[in-house]
Amino acid sequence: MPAPREWFRGFFDATYLATDRPALTARRTRAEVDFAERVLGLRPGARVLDVPCGFGRHAAELARRGYRALGVDLSPLMLREARRAHRESGRLRFVRADMRRLAYRAEFDAVICLFTSFGYFREGENVAVLRRMARALRPGGRLLMDHRNPAYDATLPTHSWRRPRRGLHVFWTLEVDRRTNVQEATWLVVRRDGTARGAPRVTRKRFRLRLWTRAQWRRHLRGAGLRPLRAYGDFNGSRFRRTSPRLLLLAERPRRGARPRASP
Repeated sequence: MPAPREWFRGFFDATYLATDRPALTARRTRAEVDFAERVLGLRPGARVLDVPCGFGRHAAELARRGYRALGVDLSPLMLREARRAHRESGRLRFVRADMRRLAYRAEFDAVICLFTSFGYFREGENVAVLRRMARALRPGGRLLMDHRNPAYDATLPTHSWRRPRRGLHVFWTLEVDRRTNVQEATWLVVRRDGTARGAPRVTRKRFRLRLWTRAQWRRHLRGAGLRPLRAYGDFNGSRFRRTSPRLLLLAERPRRGARPRASP
């Protein structure tokens, strides 16, 4: 069965936290924010919008470095976890909102959308979300988008599995439409309570994601009023290649009458 249209409303729950959080270490978060800080060219006290922010790991790390970070997410559970783990302050706030309804206008020096957190909607809605992100930027502000590379994902096996921690397995089935670059995935999350007699508990989760090629990203970024600057293949700053697992896009909202700036 296909994933429901609004699959994301129930997907990011306690099971999701249990399966994905173990790999999202503080060290990994620091490395990702190091990269974002550098390519975005953030100045002291810069205001950054993190959307969607999940459980707040990037927004909190930015705030620790002295930036003013606003994390926006739709999931009540993710926001509760963000507020539990990271104390809100004058530099860090979390707000519940649907990114399809972002209403910010020229308020942020940077917008970040990390960890494959885009492409959840119908095509017209995805385009509209990108335009709302662009509208939130001040002139000269930058957008950093971290997504997947559809050319790489087309080579992935249909079935795979991983073990986030002891007693927890995730069995993954991936279906990719090579014409539209829409992927549907099913997770079977199997938990054991650690006893020989305990029966495993199985949770089934589905999601649907729309991927764009680099050329499509360029077109949509320009359509949103942004200037594409550079594409990277990872958070080390490697040049993007067709074989790169990830596709990170850096774009800028032009200043009126200003010449294009080179990416750092």
